[in-house]
Amino acid sequence: MRPLLVIEGLSLAAFLGLAIASVSTQETPVVSIDIQALAVGEGNETWMGIYFQDQHIGYAVNREIPASDGRTLYQVQSRNRIGSMGTTNTITVAGTGIVTEAGLLDRFDFLVHTEGVLSTTITGHGEMRGKLLHMDYVQGGEAQVLDLELPSPPVVSATLTSAFVGRTYKPGLKFTVPYFDFLTRSESEMMVSVEAPEILANGDTAWWLRINRGGVEVRQLIDEAGRVVREVSDTGFRSERMTREAAIAIDKGDPPDMVAMAAAPVTGGLAGRARSMGALQLQVEGVEASRFAHEPPVQTVEGDRVRVVPVLLAELPELPVVGDHDLDATPSLPTLHEEIRAKAAELVAGATTRLDAAQRIAAFVRDHVRDVPVVGVPNGLEVLRSGQGDCNEHTALFVSLARAAGIPSRIAAGMVYSEKLGNAFYYHAWPEVALGGPTGWVAIDPTFGQFPADATHLKVVNGDLDQQVAIMSLIGRVRFALIEPAPGDR
Repeated sequence: MRPLLVIEGLSLAAFLGLAIASVSTQETPVVSIDIQALAVGEGNETWMGIYFQDQHIGYAVNREIPASDGRTLYQVQSRNRIGSMGTTNTITVAGTGIVTEAGLLDRFDFLVHTEGVLSTTITGHGEMRGKLLHMDYVQGGEAQVLDLELPSPPVVSATLTSAFVGRTYKPGLKFTVPYFDFLTRSESEMMVSVEAPEILANGDTAWWLRINRGGVEVRQLIDEAGRVVREVSDTGFRSERMTREAAIAIDKGDPPDMVAMAAAPVTGGLAGRARSMGALQLQVEGVEASRFAHEPPVQTVEGDRVRVVPVLLAELPELPVVGDHDLDATPSLPTLHEEIRAKAAELVAGATTRLDAAQRIAAFVRDHVRDVPVVGVPNGLEVLRSGQGDCNEHTALFVSLARAAGIPSRIAAGMVYSEKLGNAFYYHAWPEVALGGPTGWVAIDPTFGQFPADATHLKVVNGDLDQQVAIMSLIGRVRFALIEPAPGDR
């Protein structure tokens, strides 16, 4: 179990979206950017210190360099230290992008490296081919290709400054910017609102912008050159422009523990009986209860309350192993890879019902994956090989294997109760399997060894990382109060 920490650019919050995408393993490769060959002059360099609350956890540096043919080279590199359940993780993100004279994305490179209990690296190159964004990337030692049909060239983290250069600002102005997140391989739209101006110490005018990506907001103070002076987010992160020496002087000692920071407290007597409750009803405080999924009769949202009544196995019909939907491969779910397919076939050999097959896969995942906190982007094949991870890795492996076996399965994400971590709800991900029953879908939890999952699994969204951004805006804001008795308790 962990907070969602998909880290890119100057902000540690994830801003994701949807795009029409196809994943394959063979295509004309993209050539990496040769900065020395393209650069034709001195560039501008901006250093930022990154903070979580009052702790200096990292830094970022952005560079703009004139390139040949009137184009501009952009570079960004960030390094951050964060904690997760008593472990320290260091995340390095680096990217380079080329923007045309018209301000449109041409090509980009990226690297994401995490060091912790489990170290991971993702690298890739991308380019625009007309309206097609074509990207080659390597994760877990496996090369893949992603093609996305986009209405217009987006910005990436390295080229974000180009979206704000040359604009005339005034309070109340609103505009949108297409954005591509190379970590989640998805495109979204940044919605920008101009707020009040601010006079900087040197006398220049800067503007406060409110930027919304996927429901998560940050406020950025932008100078006349379109560069960030300051950034703040309601998730507790902020960044400040400063000298290189000040930016890299990260605080020593233990970094903030993001799991503890993400806790959603609950009042009432859940301790000691949460795992055995036949139904759960909570009053939601701090945010609208409608932020949680309304999928009656399993999870129902009414007014400021959310109620969960888990499916009983005795209620489920017998279904054939193979289904006909939710079997696609995605960057996180490599269901077509031969290792995934071979392991799935081995696990379900001889199974006569979908329930039996799903239980076999869940038991394997529970036994195979050592539960350790990991900060990174989950990938089912990588988890199969490493045998390590937390809820995201357990879920990615289960769904990868289930889909490879022909069992319709999907990712659910939201919050779950933990007495061990401190009598509160925390971010969590788990699989759902199409087993019939009241809604057709049954929540299971190989991380906790539950089949089905207990009533404290409060779902926010279905989907991969590109959908889970919805949870970010709940962190640090949502609280719960137990209501008894819970209607439907049995």
